[in-house]
Amino acid sequence: MFPSMQNSIAWRLSASFFLLALFDSCSEKRLSSDDVEYRKDDFGNEILYAIDDDEPFGQGKRAYVTEKYDNGQIRFEIGFVNGLKDGKVEFWQTNGLPELTGSYAKGKRDGLFTAYGKIGEIVYSKSFINDKLDGNFTLYYPASNSDKARFFEKLYEVRSEKSYFSWNRLKNLFSSEKVDPEEIKVTNHLRLEAQFHQDFPVGPYRAFFHPGNLQLSQEELLKEDGFFSDLNRSKGQLIEQQRFYYPRASGLVVILPDKVRLDTIHPTTRDGFSRAIDEATKSILEIPAYRNKDKEPALVYTIDSRGNEIVPIWSSHIKQFAVRNLDGFLLPKKFLKTTYEAYLDEVIPFTEEWMVQLDLSQDPRIDAYIQDGASVDIVGLNEKGEIIDIFWSSPSKENTDTLDKRIFAKRIKILRDWEEGSSSQADWLMNNGSKLFLRGKSSLTTWKSSPY
Repeated sequence: MFPSMQNSIAWRLSASFFLLALFDSCSEKRLSSDDVEYRKDDFGNEILYAIDDDEPFGQGKRAYVTEKYDNGQIRFEIGFVNGLKDGKVEFWQTNGLPELTGSYAKGKRDGLFTAYGKIGEIVYSKSFINDKLDGNFTLYYPASNSDKARFFEKLYEVRSEKSYFSWNRLKNLFSSEKVDPEEIKVTNHLRLEAQFHQDFPVGPYRAFFHPGNLQLSQEELLKEDGFFSDLNRSKGQLIEQQRFYYPRASGLVVILPDKVRLDTIHPTTRDGFSRAIDEATKSILEIPAYRNKDKEPALVYTIDSRGNEIVPIWSSHIKQFAVRNLDGFLLPKKFLKTTYEAYLDEVIPFTEEWMVQLDLSQDPRIDAYIQDGASVDIVGLNEKGEIIDIFWSSPSKENTDTLDKRIFAKRIKILRDWEEGSSSQADWLMNNGSKLFLRGKSSLTTWKSSPY
């Protein structure tokens, strides 16, 4: 063999060995969970080893443990360095959707961990530093049956038959490559949001109702809120006020003086409110006097999606609308038609026009009235001409829900005061307008003023 040919072959072999060594050094080692085991070191720490290997798994370089489902889909992939979890951790469901993602540093959770539900919806999102909760902490509602139905319906569109799919057939849908489940958008419904520091909740937290099929803001869905101390001596303990809210109204009903609730559920719309007011007015007139000796009113109540009564927002005792001026006296004009349409179409425009006249009058007393907290109010009068409700104020008063906003007004159900983890007082604001003291000096009081 010629010397030049020998040199050429030797160079090629040398280059091949170099490339193999380079590829081996760059490739990441992967073993099945059946090929590794945990062993305890002298300090009791569990260190992962490849079976029959004396060096920790991932010695000096990240390696991965993986496992697959029977259908060939990857079940999980976990990174290790020097026998400890390190880097990304990923779990998948049998349908190929993610189940859990996170990251470790030297065997401890470090970074964001996110868990997913059956259709890829987020179940929780938690931040860790050095294996302790630290940062954002967010919980979500699992997908509802209607969410799952909509998700599966989109999957079924690739097949002619759309009903009674088994899980095995559903798996085949994913593996058929006719549809990518991650391309189907899934709505995440927020359940709770809070902050943690070194495993303790700190600062404000908020919990939310499930929206169902409605498109609602987080403020409309607010269920509970409060505040955790961030002081070292009381870290993680509730302080200040904690509030529990009634759910959003989904209907209107009329309740008679004998507590009988009429069957009709009116929608939470302008027309629905109007019809509920009309039904209350008509129903109270049909009750014989001997059955209502105290002349109690019929009330329009809001109810939640389960039919539970929330609060009354209208009383058949209201016989007139009137406008109260800044000086506290009623204007001469009265509105005898007490319907919702009359309120919106007659009373509101009249009041707005009156406000313009006040602005143009340059009356020197106006500023003094306003500084004293006076306002122009739309009020409801009973048959004696007494004010029993306030429907609108200018400027808006803190405890006044304007008539047009009463249906969806956010209402507190339970109010608790906290001092470093101890509740000093708790009040249950009941739906009939009374207040039940759950904790405090008095066991029961009722509001004698208007509950509306």
